[in-house]
Amino acid sequence: MNQPINHDPRYPICERAQRMQDVLLVSSFAIWATVIGFVPIMTYRLLLA
Repeated sequence: MNQPINHDPRYPICERAQRMQDVLLVSSFAIWATVIGFVPIMTYRLLLA
């Protein structure tokens, strides 16, 4: 019933590499959220000025 896990070279094994990948993923979401929230406000302010 137990199946051996075959390692896929496309995915990192090291915990540090996985942690770095998680940080990059979360920060990319944060950057997009900032851009999506900030750009319309700045456009509105520039149009009113």
